[in-house]
Amino acid sequence: MVKKVLFTLVFFIPFASVNAQEDWTLQKCIDHAFQHNIQIKQSELNLEITEIGKQRNLGNMLPTLNASGSHGYNWGQTIDPFTNQFATERIQSNSLGIGTSLTIFNGFQNLNRYRQSDIDIAAQKAELDRMKNDVALNVANAFLNVLFQEEFVNIARFNVENSSQQVNRIQALVDAGAAPLGNLVDIQAQLASDEASLVSAENNLNIAYLNLRQLILLPDEKAPDFTIVAPDVQLEQMQLPPSAASAANNALNSFPEIKSAEANVASAASGLSIAKGGKSPRLTASYSYGSGYSGARTVPVGDLIPAGTVPIGFVEGSGEVVVAPDFEYSGGFETKSFDAQIRDNVNQSLFFNLSIPIFNGFSVKSNIEQAEVNMKSAELSLEQTRLQLRQNVESAYADALAAFNNYSAAEKSVEAARLALDYATASYEEGASNIVDYTNARIRLDNARADLVRNKYDYIFRLKVVEFYMGQPLTFR
Repeated sequence: MVKKVLFTLVFFIPFASVNAQEDWTLQKCIDHAFQHNIQIKQSELNLEITEIGKQRNLGNMLPTLNASGSHGYNWGQTIDPFTNQFATERIQSNSLGIGTSLTIFNGFQNLNRYRQSDIDIAAQKAELDRMKNDVALNVANAFLNVLFQEEFVNIARFNVENSSQQVNRIQALVDAGAAPLGNLVDIQAQLASDEASLVSAENNLNIAYLNLRQLILLPDEKAPDFTIVAPDVQLEQMQLPPSAASAANNALNSFPEIKSAEANVASAASGLSIAKGGKSPRLTASYSYGSGYSGARTVPVGDLIPAGTVPIGFVEGSGEVVVAPDFEYSGGFETKSFDAQIRDNVNQSLFFNLSIPIFNGFSVKSNIEQAEVNMKSAELSLEQTRLQLRQNVESAYADALAAFNNYSAAEKSVEAARLALDYATASYEEGASNIVDYTNARIRLDNARADLVRNKYDYIFRLKVVEFYMGQPLTFR
């Protein structure tokens, strides 16, 4: 859970500028990583997809509305849908319509899916926070490694400067005949070794900077001006809390892992309700409104006038033809206008459909059983997350306490090694000891300083982890 700390830490740490180049604080490094990290971008897209899913689930509870239209031609014998008569010539037809449908009841499945969307969004946001914490942890670790390497470079430079002074001192003694030439050769060898150590430390620093730049995806053109800023730490103002209990309780109520696991349990409960809704009847309603046009639809034109007679039958027995007067319109017939047909051919329909599930190949039963298993799995995952988080808090507290003890011991070790080196230096300059004794004393001091630097930053960040678990603002003020 250290990753939680280092993500939040950077928003509260004040830093001091150390040079005129483009200085990068830990906050600035993490902000840059947040803007360019592909995993974070992918997690943000997943959140966007989840929000789109919520919009879709909301739409499933609303009525649908669709319009339609067609334009076509018929050849050959067919029944005209608007005249209900046979037609054999080419006929133009058009239809226009609008329809709507609504799911009235389906076991509250649509409502539960919409509620589940809110839960899934909360879970995805928590996952995004967790992803950012992971990135921040990696950046902070790389940032911390640069600080380590800079301290080691400073130690190596100090050693080179000290050895150079020793060379000058021994050179003066040799020139005066007060010391043998072998002493000068020995100390020059030590200087060469210190210079090699400085080169190695500088190489390690360059590699640490490279790793940090790669982690935050810094463009190559910005690399020459990339320099980090060390925090201004006041160790005497920092104190480890008396126990890990309060930190654990706060973490169990607020950390993204817990929120995500709790949301997954709630989402699984909604999934179970959705699955059980499959046993309920489904009631839907639909309504449509439409009209159309047919080129075969005609209307008479002009007045009705006599047009002779037409036979209508025969007289039984005599076979005499029976006729009746015939009439026709003076202007004949013409196709009924488009506007008039659209007005006259209006049709409407309203339907209700009820579907009752009886047997569907055990699909409903299997969905419910699967949802119940998912529910139990989510509950176990939540319990495991809580257990792991508590263990992480307790481990972080134990690590912080151990780091403090190591730092205190390292301070004493450095002081003892410094006194030993002072004595070895004086003895070597007076000729009472050889270069081996002096070198061994130097090595012990170098190791002690390195341990002090390492334990110093280890204690600082582990302490801030514990404070973060407790819900305290993370600051070095």
